[in-house]
Amino acid sequence: MIFPNRKDYKRRSYIGLLIGLLILPLSGQNRPKQPAPDSSAVLKAREYFYQGVLAQSASRSMEAFDLLRYARALDPTDPTIAYALGGSYLQQGQSPRALPLLEEAYASDTTNLTFARTLSGAYVEAGRMQDALRVNERLAQADPEDDDVRYRLIQLYARTGELKKGIELATQLQKRFRPMPDAYGQLTKLKIQLLALTKDSVAVGNEYRAWADLYPDDRRPYYDWILHLFETGGVEVAERQLTNDTRRGRITLGDATALRVHKYIFLKDYAAAESELVRLTPDHKIGADEKLTLWLLLTKASQGSEGYTAGKYTPHIADLLREYPDDLQVLKTYAQLLRYEERYREAYDLLSSKRHLYPHEAWLWSELLDAASGLASDSLLVEVAQEAKKYIPTDWRNYIVLAGDAFQNDKYQRAMQFLEEGIAAIEPKTGEGAARLYGLLADLYAEQGGASKAPLVDSLYLRAIEANPKEEEVLNNYAYRLAKAGRNLEDAERYALQAVRLSPDAAHILDTYAYILLLRKNYTLAKLYQRKALSQAEPDKISADMYDHMGDIYRGLGEYESAVQAWEQARSALPEKATKAERTRIEKKIREAQQAQKKETNDK
Repeated sequence: MIFPNRKDYKRRSYIGLLIGLLILPLSGQNRPKQPAPDSSAVLKAREYFYQGVLAQSASRSMEAFDLLRYARALDPTDPTIAYALGGSYLQQGQSPRALPLLEEAYASDTTNLTFARTLSGAYVEAGRMQDALRVNERLAQADPEDDDVRYRLIQLYARTGELKKGIELATQLQKRFRPMPDAYGQLTKLKIQLLALTKDSVAVGNEYRAWADLYPDDRRPYYDWILHLFETGGVEVAERQLTNDTRRGRITLGDATALRVHKYIFLKDYAAAESELVRLTPDHKIGADEKLTLWLLLTKASQGSEGYTAGKYTPHIADLLREYPDDLQVLKTYAQLLRYEERYREAYDLLSSKRHLYPHEAWLWSELLDAASGLASDSLLVEVAQEAKKYIPTDWRNYIVLAGDAFQNDKYQRAMQFLEEGIAAIEPKTGEGAARLYGLLADLYAEQGGASKAPLVDSLYLRAIEANPKEEEVLNNYAYRLAKAGRNLEDAERYALQAVRLSPDAAHILDTYAYILLLRKNYTLAKLYQRKALSQAEPDKISADMYDHMGDIYRGLGEYESAVQAWEQARSALPEKATKAERTRIEKKIREAQQAQKKETNDK
């Protein structure tokens, strides 16, 4: 038996159980009295319902949500549809909308375990513990042998302050699960938490001791017991126990040493902890993973203490790697420590020597890319990406690197091919990687794809935004494209504003937003954002376009003198390769503004 945590339970009680609804009749007992829909509406609702459940099982959550809403609109009397739609709202974190639907489904049939379990989870999500407790007590009455329900009841007793009931129920379950160490241990930890809330330290200590004594061959309960003694100030008691148990052979010298590392960390005697750990390194009865955990624990605990320096314990991790040259977790940690200390060449050389031994380890290629980035070596980045793509074809970073290299060498078609290949390879097609691939391909199609690719640009940008609505560069670039084309300015403003919210100090993003406000003739707000864009940009990186936009804004406000100054700055910022037409355009604006300024002066 495995006791579920909250997240697992929520998923099991909705996604998993939802599939079971496909084989149930679309009806319930004692359904609420509402106007009955006509038969054609019922049939159509059933069709939408089945499609929605299947879409949900395929992780197409938004499609499922729409289908279930249609089903509910057609037949608002069916509790099974209410349950499914309520669960969909629950998945989206919309408890206020989910609960009435789930309550309606449960009220129609309080014996339906599927309805009850999901409603219980929804109550917990909404913080309504008493209501969740009520539902689970009914479930326990319906099936006294359901241990998952009884375990959840213990949790709910703890969260509602009924500690005595929780402790009593936990004690009953302990007897049942003595032959199952994992389940017994999880239950005992929960009971200990309840006892701690009652401030009964003696009972807590007895529980730990009983747990350790019950499973003498299991290191974990014994470790937890000794660590509890350290944490509660019983250092001398714990030390005597360690000494006696080592002498009796209950624990090994290595186990005692590992526990003393914890002791010295609790006592903030970091030098002693380090010495114990150094002695522990060659002891192969203690696993490399445990030793590594202890070194990292010591590193974290000692930060900021006297004598601590960054990288203080890195040589010891190197010793551990020499002791366990084939342990990938130690290898990974040591490489990361080298990189954090900006020892990029050492990190790269270490991992490069291992890549042919472990070519299918995704983390190794990712670390190699990070090390190559730290070395600022484009050639190494491309070399790693080319090889990594053979073994880890789903890593989006490889395609970005290769497309970027092709772009730098004016091989635009090749760059597009890499991005297209990446989009086809990665799974899932959501998240940061998918957004960047879609967004960069949209940029390239727009600039270099020609007429044949133009119809795809908008759809690629929209896919990128759907994959990751927080990818500010995609939002900014799409907004700017729309603005330059003079279409969908309302959408452009919305995307640009979202980009600004995500990156409020990025000059180019502020410039895009200001430019769209300019096009929409909101000159006052445009001026505010364009000024901020210019102030945030590095002086030598302010583009002619940014000054040009500033000039246009001033002209819109009738501030001709400021407009002339901005356009003169734009003219000075034009790159050497700027065309004669570009220079002529700006000079024309300057002349027109000067004439308008002169006319204004004469009129006065």
